[in-house]
Amino acid sequence: MELNLAFTVGFVAFVSFATCFSGAYVAIPLLELLITLAFYLLYLLKLHSSLTLIFWPLTDVLSSLLAALFLLIICIAALVSKTTAGAVTGSVCGFAAICLYFADAYLTYKLITFNQRRAPKAEAT
Repeated sequence: MELNLAFTVGFVAFVSFATCFSGAYVAIPLLELLITLAFYLLYLLKLHSSLTLIFWPLTDVLSSLLAALFLLIICIAALVSKTTAGAVTGSVCGFAAICLYFADAYLTYKLITFNQRRAPKAEAT
């Protein structure tokens, strides 16, 4: 669910940046939008179960964290420039997308069962 929200808010941030900027302000949100769409389709089509060579939940966590980092840099740079209202709108939507990417990374990380104790088995009588 948070992947859908991140995709939607990322799309709004991309459109806002596209109306007022060029270059990196548009390229990075578009790249993160495409990566999010790729992971969404990967899980939707259940391709992650047939491609077992890669540990997909960890890849999703790293992708979400890198997306949040790149968007944070772009949003701060756009807020510092403050040239148009589109820059401010894109930055606000970008910060919302950053929060959603962090939520996606946290929730996905919680699903990964590293170093967790196994539930005790019931004894057969």
